[in-house]
Amino acid sequence: MTLTATLLAMAALLATLAILLVGLKAIEKRSRLHPELLRKGVHVGMGLVVLTLPWVFDRAWPVIVLAILACGTMVATRASRRLRSGIGTVVGGVGRDSLGEIYFPTAVTLLFLLSRGDWLLYVVPILMLALADAVAALVGVRYGLSQYRTSEGHKSLEGSLAFFMVAFFSAHLPLLLLTDTGRAEAVLIATILAFLVMMLECVAWRGLDNLFIPLGAHAFLRLYLSADTELLLFHLLVAVLLTAFALVWRHRRKLDDSALFGCALFGYTAFTLGGWLWLLGPVVFFLTVTLVWPRSTEDRPHTVYAMLASAAAGLGWLFAYSITGKGWLLVPFTGSFAAQLTLYGVARFGHQPDRGPRSLRLLGDIGLGWLLIQCPTLLIAFAGGLADGASNASGPDVPGLLSDLGLGLLATSLVAMIFYLLVPRIYGPPMREPAINPTFATLGTVASVVAGLRWLI
Repeated sequence: MTLTATLLAMAALLATLAILLVGLKAIEKRSRLHPELLRKGVHVGMGLVVLTLPWVFDRAWPVIVLAILACGTMVATRASRRLRSGIGTVVGGVGRDSLGEIYFPTAVTLLFLLSRGDWLLYVVPILMLALADAVAALVGVRYGLSQYRTSEGHKSLEGSLAFFMVAFFSAHLPLLLLTDTGRAEAVLIATILAFLVMMLECVAWRGLDNLFIPLGAHAFLRLYLSADTELLLFHLLVAVLLTAFALVWRHRRKLDDSALFGCALFGYTAFTLGGWLWLLGPVVFFLTVTLVWPRSTEDRPHTVYAMLASAAAGLGWLFAYSITGKGWLLVPFTGSFAAQLTLYGVARFGHQPDRGPRSLRLLGDIGLGWLLIQCPTLLIAFAGGLADGASNASGPDVPGLLSDLGLGLLATSLVAMIFYLLVPRIYGPPMREPAINPTFATLGTVASVVAGLRWLI
């Protein structure tokens, strides 16, 4: 494609998007449409326009330039009062604190780069982003009666089911009609994609669904395109069981609904990328904080931010394992969840300061995380030789195992003592809630590094 043709195509795309915004603004002036309807009109229109990019451009730089121009326009719309009261009402009329209009072109650019000319890996995620997300929002506004709680308010069951149906057909029809994928495989891939991406939409906040939906759909589609029927059925069953398992605990109110979906997604990701042993630590942590420490009488459910803070370090080690294949990464991964369980117990000092001797409670919290998560997981892993260098011809590397267990105990003890000193400052009075999640994430990361020192040094 010549430079002149490329520039003309870019100009045509920009003109089309400008006409879309101006047209929706004219409709807004003539009729009292719900702001969400206008916003999703932009969503669908932009999605259908960028759907053509793999056939229009054979290089990445035009797409990158278009994304920069689109992001610059959205930033200018926010900064300029005149633009904000003009076309800005079409994009931001719902009044939410969201950066969705920035994430949209960012996601499109990343998809274009990641798909590397494979139209299926680009088109299916864009269809889900443009159609499923829009239909879910509109159905939720019009028919949303059965609501569930998220970190930013409420979403509706009706909207989520609408998202699932549209996402299913967005994947199923291209797979069935335009590829050589078998019928059974096409149905199963579309079902898994729709189910997992629907949960991503439930978890997303502040417009991040415009990033999570397409990139998540791309990753899962790439993962399952070559899978056989038996593997697809097994993974669908695991996803459904983990979600049902998380929702069984909904009545205990420790986590809001988006955080529960986030837990299920994390568990599924850990199982998919690492295997069942990588699922053990997160499940034990989830069960223990629910069963061992009963819910406080205060209605202060944990949000998806708390879930991400607890899982942040583990997620990093999990992705490192998926890239490198190094089995020893299970050690710091497990150490992060042992530390999180310890930190959760120590945090109770801020809520229930007078329940028993503090020294005994602190020792109990340290031992609980280490005994319930670190010890069983590492014993199973090293007995089976699942970590690199953990076994030899004569059997498990016992000195190495003892070293890892000792470092794990040191890690949980270290972060427990640090957090114990911070509890009065964080839990007040007054309670400094903005500091809680970053502290959990930071200390969990520190503990995971200490637990894995034998392998990291």
